[in-house]
Order: sequence, then structure tokens, then C-alpha cells
Amino acid sequence: MLKTKTISTLLLTGFFALSLLCTVVRAQSISYPIDIEQYKMIQYDSNHLKFPAGDSHFNHFYNKLDRLLTTGEGQINIVHIGGSHVQADVFTGQCRKRFQSFDAGQNAGRGYVFPYRMAHTNGPNSYYFRYSDNWTTCRNVDQNPLCVTGIGGIAARSTDSISSMTIIIKPNEDYDYRFNRVKIMHNTQNDCYKLSLDSAIIKSIITHTDSGYTQILLNRFVDSLNFKFVKTDSIQRYIEFYGMLIESDDPGIIYHNLGINGASTSSFLSSARLELELPSLKPDLMIFGLGINDAHSREFNNIAFENRYQELCNRVLKANPEAAIIFITNNDSYLSKRNVNRNGARVQESMYLLATKNKMAVWDLYEVMGGVNSVLKWQIENLAQNDKIHFTHKGYILLGDLLFDAIIHDFGQYLEEQATP
Repeated sequence: MLKTKTISTLLLTGFFALSLLCTVVRAQSISYPIDIEQYKMIQYDSNHLKFPAGDSHFNHFYNKLDRLLTTGEGQINIVHIGGSHVQADVFTGQCRKRFQSFDAGQNAGRGYVFPYRMAHTNGPNSYYFRYSDNWTTCRNVDQNPLCVTGIGGIAARSTDSISSMTIIIKPNEDYDYRFNRVKIMHNTQNDCYKLSLDSAIIKSIITHTDSGYTQILLNRFVDSLNFKFVKTDSIQRYIEFYGMLIESDDPGIIYHNLGINGASTSSFLSSARLELELPSLKPDLMIFGLGINDAHSREFNNIAFENRYQELCNRVLKANPEAAIIFITNNDSYLSKRNVNRNGARVQESMYLLATKNKMAVWDLYEVMGGVNSVLKWQIENLAQNDKIHFTHKGYILLGDLLFDAIIHDFGQYLEEQATP
């Protein structure tokens, strides 16, 4: 089932014209390519990407996006890392929805998935897993975890002779996430269990030992896949599963959400397989949403924070030197529901310093929200939860729309500049 994507000249012309129109109109009144709810406390005129040291590093990403839209060729990988704002996939799910549907359908796959329920925690609702009951789990926020973690910050481990999983994509009338290509990330050394699948649907299967995953090409599109890890030799001790990538051969966009509740920059730096697995995602755009947990303390050290973030940037750029990076500032928040968290402004400053050093972008959520104490106004509008840290479902949907709009607005400006003689 090849999902053909034909981009009409009329549609593209309309999109480019709309981007140009939005740029002109914003100087007078706020206008958006998508319908975003309006609230008095939100600073819509600040909702754009900011480039304190220039935007040239985004040219590769925008070139690929332009090529995809004009020719219907290529795939783009967007990787969004964060904590609880990301794990449930409401915020990132809305971004995915916008990116994959804004122009004639750009769905190239669901992206990274993991059986979060196995770890007794929440997860996305677009899929689910069935699995044998012999797994234990660990996360990059755990004290003394029993296993290592990778890009997803989470892992499952089994020592039984046979351990199984089944990924099942939930039916969705709007988005078809059936797949014909997967990457299963697992330990691939000789003393680890062997991966087993139904050969009837397998076109090819290759284990990339040095990259830590097995790629499986299927001979048709499916909405579920069962696989087993089997002990085939006495020297084999265990299996560790780090997640899988649900992909297709279709051109389009894949939006990966990598979130762990409570995660900080230190948490993802402690994921031992992060650097090993990043190239398997081939990030064209990396969106960093870490910081709220780093700064949820009066002992916040902004210098140490910036150093940890820089190390994360180094690892991303090693995986893809042409990757574009967006730093998201912290949302306004409270400490213990009672005291304003003044670290929001300090993280904001750090993000601009990081963007300057790496010649990348900032999406200033702190400013867009309305600055210090704005979370109270979001709470009144039922956009923020009572803990004054997290957002409601409605609030996360709004964040997804705002972030998408900021990126697409900047992409529209890029197209104008390219069209200018």
C-alpha cells in the first residue's frame, strides 16, 4: 500500500502566498496559517523562532522540507526530547498531526514507540503493546537502574529463554500509521538473545551490530507486528529492548517523541546508548524541551546546566552535522505550588546563550506564555494544571499549534528569501 502524495501547483502556490501574507499582516494584526485559539495573556507577536546568531544552520532542514513539498520526494525526521511535557505525546502528537497533514499529507510513519505501560507509566494513545509477563524495565531517571537506556530513556530487560512483544497500531480515521519498515533497537552482542519474526511477511532483515538495531523490511503494510527474543545458546544471558521505530517507504515527515517523566539533561546524558542510537533516527530537526526538571530547585546552577546541554548538542551534531536545533525555554512554573520559580528567566538566558554558541534557534515559550506568573492566567483559562508546572490536554494542544506555527512561519520567510532575486 503506497500512499501516493501528489502536490498540486495550486496548493503550493496558495501555501507560499499564505506564508507571505502572514508575514505582512503580522506587522498590523496577528494572523496564522492555522486556526489557533486567542487568549489575552499569550504574546502571539513573540511566537516565532529566534536566531541570536543567524539562521544559516536551518538551510539544510528547510531545503529538505521545500523539496518534499514541491516534488513529493524524501523523508524528514524531527526528534523532540523532553520530560513529562513530551512522554504522553499530547503536545508532540499535535505537532506531528500538523506536520503530517498541513500539505497534502506528509505521513511517513509513527516514529519511536515503546511499551510504557510495561513500566507502569503513561504513554501515547496511538498504539499499544502486548507482551509476555517476564520483562523488567528501567528509565534514565531511576536510581541504580538494572539496565542501560538509549534514545528513548527507557528499556525493558528479560532473562527468560523466550520473551515476546506485539506492537499494534490503533485504528485512526485521520492518520494511517500502518508500516512496512521497522527498526528494533536491542543489544546486539553475541551473548544476547536472537530476534525471531514470522518469515511470511519478511522481505529482508539485517542486524546492524555496531549501531545497535535490527532493520526489518516487510513485503506489505501492516498494523501490527509480533516478534520474539529467543535464547539459542548457553552463552546468551539476557535481552534488552530499547524501543522501535515505526516507519514506511513513503515520502513525508516522521515526528519522534522521546520523553521520560521527570527527565533532565543529566538523565539523557546518562543514557549510555544515546550516541549509538541517534544516527538510526537521522535527525534533520532536533527539538530540545529539557530544562523544567533541571531548574525545579533553588540550587539550580545555570553554568552546569549549559555545559550538560552543550554535550547533548555535541552528540546530536555528531550524529548529523547538518541537523537544525530548536531550544525551548522553560514554561513559567511554581515550586511546590506556592512559590514562583524564578529560574524560568535564568533558563531563558541559558537557551539564548546555547543558541548563540551553536548558531541555532530558540522558541521562547517563557515569553510567549506571558513571562513570570503567567502560568496563573493559563490556569484560569484551564490551560495549566493545579500544580502550576504541567498543562492540561487543551493546553498541550495549544502548545503544539504554537510551536508548529512558529516553525512554519519561519519556513515561509525562508521561502520568501529564496525567491528574492
